[in-house]
Amino acid sequence: MLYVALLVGVTTLVLVGCDAAEPVANVDSQARKIVTFEGGSVTQGELDEFLEQSGFGNLPEDDPQYKAAVQQALPQLVGIEIAKAYAREHNITISDKEVDQEIAKIKEQIGDQARSSGQDLSNQEAYEQALKQNNLTEDQLREDIREDLLPLQKVQERVAGDAEPSDEEIQNYYEQNKEAQFTTPAQRCVRHILFNKDQKHKAKEVEHQLEDGGDFAKLAKENSQDPGSAANGGDLGCLGRGETVAEFEQAAFGAKQGEIVGPVKTEFGYHIIEVTDIKPEQTRSLQEVRSQIKSQLSTDEQSTVFNKWVEEQKKKRDVKYLKGYEPPDQG
Repeated sequence: MLYVALLVGVTTLVLVGCDAAEPVANVDSQARKIVTFEGGSVTQGELDEFLEQSGFGNLPEDDPQYKAAVQQALPQLVGIEIAKAYAREHNITISDKEVDQEIAKIKEQIGDQARSSGQDLSNQEAYEQALKQNNLTEDQLREDIREDLLPLQKVQERVAGDAEPSDEEIQNYYEQNKEAQFTTPAQRCVRHILFNKDQKHKAKEVEHQLEDGGDFAKLAKENSQDPGSAANGGDLGCLGRGETVAEFEQAAFGAKQGEIVGPVKTEFGYHIIEVTDIKPEQTRSLQEVRSQIKSQLSTDEQSTVFNKWVEEQKKKRDVKYLKGYEPPDQG
């Protein structure tokens, strides 16, 4: 349920079957049912997995933060399990082709997000990076999509329909969020050689070597006191404003491409800086992000309708919580 736990914002269902059984309190295991409803249940193991993927898996059960996390997560998890029950009851199945299509969509979305944040990555590269960061294999992702995500989506589509935003709504969203979401600030790609505070004379010597045609990367490896960049020839990557100390930023943003400046004094010592590339501020056009905005607004609108419907189905399904797991309004 990893993928669902990361994305959850929806839940579901419809009435079928007989009365819900009471939650089971005397089973001391992950299989213990802590919530029951007509057509299904939620176990302690499912809750633990959900909390772990939400970042609360290591808290002791008597920790107030754990109890708060349970009260927030459990109603979401109940909704997910109700939706999955509805999918089973209505024979909603998922094909291999649909899983492939969802993977392709995910790759595009992750790629768009990476490029929006200034990363120069292809969809595949961003996708592989995201899998690694979430400690997730593609096989695990495919299973989550088949078992959790797509059934939820199909139930939501059936319940909430295919409402889409108007052209005006898309345009308004773009204008309101152009700077925050679709603009990459100006950056300077730099490398530096750092000298300790008592090495000003040494910094001047290296500066003269560079003026005489010395190799920057070689001199950085030999002299830089910054272990994080020395091995890479002093390369710091591309930096925006506010990402480094003021004196360093002023020197980097005041230099031309290819220019070497310094020694520049900061709280860390003396820097010799080379600007290897200048990336001006860039704003993605409405045409470039139109599909992203349309998808987001459609999802928001459908989720609003869907979540309201879910709450109605929870009442019809006669949801029962094991003592100690009740939501605040039922405790």
